[in-house]
Amino acid sequence: MAANRIMENTIQITEWLCKFQERLTALFGERLKFFGLQGSYGRGEQTATSDIDVVVIVDKLDFADLKAYRTLLDSMEHSELICGFVAGEEELLNWEKSDLLQLYMDTHPIMGTLEGLQTLFSAEDVRKAVLTGACNLYHASSHNFLHARNAAMLVELYKSARFTVRMKHYMEHGEYLSSMAFLAGKVSDEDRSILEKAQTISATDDKETFEDNSRMLIEWSGKLIRNIK
Repeated sequence: MAANRIMENTIQITEWLCKFQERLTALFGERLKFFGLQGSYGRGEQTATSDIDVVVIVDKLDFADLKAYRTLLDSMEHSELICGFVAGEEELLNWEKSDLLQLYMDTHPIMGTLEGLQTLFSAEDVRKAVLTGACNLYHASSHNFLHARNAAMLVELYKSARFTVRMKHYMEHGEYLSSMAFLAGKVSDEDRSILEKAQTISATDDKETFEDNSRMLIEWSGKLIRNIK
């Protein structure tokens, strides 16, 4: 693990993205419509273990394209860290709007633009994004507490909860804050507790801590579901 952390710390993301864009362009040519970065690298909040979340949009995408793209991924340095979203333009434009909103708001463009998507979203899409996020968290954290009892899963659920907090703030105040650290200074005490817990929760927490953390997330998401307007 120590060796992996040292390797990950050596990533020069700007240089890496340039190489990735060169290979994308060589693969898709003029078919490549958009390339962007999201996640912790996109927010400038990456750590030694962060994934590299890339967004790739081409004119049309079939399975042969996916196979070729997978070969490209395997050729890249730090390929084990690459994840993200890939789609054709038509699929993107017909994507569920409350889900697409997160992609649009959280993606830093490297090549091309997603600005054309802005007109697709309504206030109801924002509300639905918050409600869907809360419902998913409530169901998954309850299921995990009752059945899986997996501390590592709870860690991931708290990471996901950060994005629901962010979308809730956007719904209430019309302000989308990409930085989680900055967001923490803008939200309510209850919402801030979720952001802070996402920073400190561990997969090695004991049984009592797991129960307390599960309760906190279940109660928070449940309250959000009941109160969302």
